[in-house]
This record gives sequence, C-alpha cells and structure tokens, in this order.
Amino acid sequence: MYCTPKAVQEQILKRKLAASGCAVTLNKDRPVAATRRPLFLDVPDDVLLHLLGHCDASSLLALETASRALLDLLRSPVRHKQQESLWCGCICARWPREGPALCSIGDTERRLGLRPRAPARQIYKAFCTKKDAEEDIENVVAPGEGALEELAFIAVVGDFAGVASWDEESDPVVGNREFLRWQPPSVRLGPFAEGATHGQGQATVAELMGDSLECVRQELHVIDLRSFLCVTLVSPTVPEAVLITDVNWPNTPSYLQDGDAVFFTNSSCHSMSGFGECGACCLLSPTLALQPTPDNSQLLFLDFFPEARPPPRWQELLLNQDLMRYPHFFYKPEELCEFVAEIIRQTHSR
Repeated sequence: MYCTPKAVQEQILKRKLAASGCAVTLNKDRPVAATRRPLFLDVPDDVLLHLLGHCDASSLLALETASRALLDLLRSPVRHKQQESLWCGCICARWPREGPALCSIGDTERRLGLRPRAPARQIYKAFCTKKDAEEDIENVVAPGEGALEELAFIAVVGDFAGVASWDEESDPVVGNREFLRWQPPSVRLGPFAEGATHGQGQATVAELMGDSLECVRQELHVIDLRSFLCVTLVSPTVPEAVLITDVNWPNTPSYLQDGDAVFFTNSSCHSMSGFGECGACCLLSPTLALQPTPDNSQLLFLDFFPEARPPPRWQELLLNQDLMRYPHFFYKPEELCEFVAEIIRQTHSR
C-alpha cells in the first residue's frame, strides 16, 4: 500500500511515543502534531515552570504546538490571561534576573484586561534568541519614524534588571541631554569598601569595591516589539573609574548628594557605525550612581548616554569605505531608535 510522506511521519511518531509509554492522540487541526499524557500528574505548577525554564525557545514552542491543552489555550481569546501567566512563569524561571522586567513590558495592557502589545510568549522567544549587536551596519539610510515607541530597553546592574526609559536633563556645557535611564525605587547592591564613603575623590572601581565588582556589572538589551527580535547593545562590562561627589563637585545634579558614588565606563567598545546614504554612528556611554554605605549600598540610577562623537575606529572605517565625510551622529532618541532598529534587523539577518 502506498503511503504519503506525511502518513509515514505520523506512523513513525506514533510508534516512538507508544514505545516511550505515552498515550497518543493526533490533533485533527494539525495532522503531524501529537499530544502526550503527562506521566507526573501531581507535579506542582511552580516545579513544572522551572522544568520548562530549562527548555530552549524552539523546544518550548514545539511543546505548545504538540500539546492540545496549550494549543487550545493559545487559540482561546477569553483565556489569554492564563496563557500570559504561563509564559511569564516560564520567563521568570529561565531568567530570574531579567524575568520580572521582561514580563513588565506588557503590564499596562494586562492591568486593563487587554491582550498585551508585547505578549509574554513573544518576549520569551525574543530574549531566548537574542544576539550581540553587529558593530558595522551596511546600507544605512536616513532614519524613518515609529521605532521610538516600539523598542523596549532592558538595563541590567549586577543581579538586578529593569526597563529603561528616555529622560532629559539640562547640561551647562552641551545644553539639554536625552538619555536612557533606569531608576529603581529600591535596589541594594551590597557593601561598599571600608572607608570609601568619604574623602576618596577620584579612584578606580577596584579600589572602592574590592572583590565585589560583579555587583556593578552593566548590560543593555533591546527588543523590537514589531519584529520581536532582540540584541545586546552593551555587553556585560565593569566600570573603570568612580567619582565620589562632594560640595565642591561642579554642576552637581539635584538628585545627587554629597558622598554619592558615580561610576564611569569606557564607551569605546559600545559603538556602532554604518555606511550608505549617510555615514552614521552611535555611541553609548554607561553611567551608574549609588549611595555607598559599608553595609548595603543603594542603586540610584543607571544611565546610557548617546554621545555625539565618533568611535575610536572611525578614521579607519572612513579609509576602508572611501567615504571622506564627517559622520552623522545618532544621539536624539527618535533617530537613535531607528538606527537601533536597523541594527537589530541586520544582526538577525546575518
């Protein structure tokens, strides 16, 4: 008897599942899919979520397709809250540090009882498949519109993470500056080095933090909520220097007090550049501030400043590309987000 390739695949799948002791029922909507009857019916939900957290994106999405219960949950408009809860649990189980921040991207819609613009299932897949951002971008065109509201930035400091948003401050030298800021209400980073809270002036991070450098390690990820692709813009990096503010510190912002510590990171490795209709570059400078105490220092904020200056390799790039003109700097939020959206697209297309 002649069997189609699809029929052969179904028979092979049924035999494999039967040999493993699983009951098999074919999903009529998707003939090649099969469901399994759980062997451990009494496993608590939190344990199951932790087990699912160790699956990669493709495995978990395949499980969703193969499971009749999860597929019905996915298709049911009235049960999207349960589906969101399931995937938020998977996110937090797999990424305990970034999980709450990732799940909070769609909080407003969830609180209103609406289907989130950023479904937890899509956020899981995006963060699971993230890549390091490509530094050299090709065929850059003039930025368009729309990305400012469609990019979600996840800032990380040590063991903590949150959603960064755009803010603005007045600088006496360059005027108004716009930047990405994460300002958590209560995050403690651990003890500061003994005797480092006063009178130290400028020093290295190692001198002040000792062996606890991991607590100020910084990262920045961005997710495009239109394509649900994610890249890491700032890889895990530790600040090189720190400045303790005092009454003589020039132009001290109102949100900093005497004795606060401001950490500075070399931004040369966090630059992205491109060529095309306009030579372009983007440079992000991380800056972190905390209130240092010998027992448990409090994080004040983490900023990422887009800089209007070329990266260290810019002259070399100009010579290689035979493009002898000064670059266009993306440092305004609207333009930078459009450039970052192009970085995301090209990173995942390579």
